[in-house]
Amino acid sequence: MSKRTIYFVYVAGLLTPRGIKSANPAIEHLLNIRDLARTGLALLKAGFAPFCPALDFLYFILLREDERITEPMIKRFSKDWLRKCDAIFLTDGWEKSRGSVAEKQLADELGLPSFKSIDELKKYTED
Repeated sequence: MSKRTIYFVYVAGLLTPRGIKSANPAIEHLLNIRDLARTGLALLKAGFAPFCPALDFLYFILLREDERITEPMIKRFSKDWLRKCDAIFLTDGWEKSRGSVAEKQLADELGLPSFKSIDELKKYTED
């Protein structure tokens, strides 16, 4: 892994319910959003600028009745942000998410380093 300055960090992880945290898919989805958002907050507090695609749901809440966002639009939006980031942060269970696996693959193609802990990310940036 070649050393680069890391500031913008993409937060990847499981959003789709898999019956891991709750038998109720809606509750599990909210718990997954919470976990990724908390990771984004922790990265922000650690001095990084995180992009957390788990917060995309806010765009859906803001839509008017005649407006639509499609899944391909959201995927393109997320991948466009990933291309602007310096690294990808993989949260627990990321490998169970098809989207996160695709994001990790794109990050690898772009030569972005990946991290699974904030301590690991901080150490990398301090060395």
